[in-house]
Amino acid sequence: MLELIAKDPQAFILKQGWASVSLNGDHGLKELRSLYEHLQAKILEMSETLDDLRASGDYQVFQAAEKDETVIGQIVSVQREELEKEVGELETEAEKVAEEARELMGEVPF
Repeated sequence: MLELIAKDPQAFILKQGWASVSLNGDHGLKELRSLYEHLQAKILEMSETLDDLRASGDYQVFQAAEKDETVIGQIVSVQREELEKEVGELETEAEKVAEEARELMGEVPF
């Protein structure tokens, strides 16, 4: 909003339906002060959101990918290997549990 006002104050005034801006009365100053405080709060909120975004792993990946397009492929390869390893471990565990279940059901000869 500040950018809109700064680019063309007169257009902003007209979009608000105001013929002109008069700061002669207390009411006008109070409205302007309220708008200023609202904009300050919004700027702080956006700044914090931007800081959070920049601290995220996703942003780091984005930055790395901007510098080197092969980064995404490398990340995919690493994740695929990790998933395949995990799948193998889970399959081994599932077979072990199935074997135990068969033993409990008396299906495996001793």
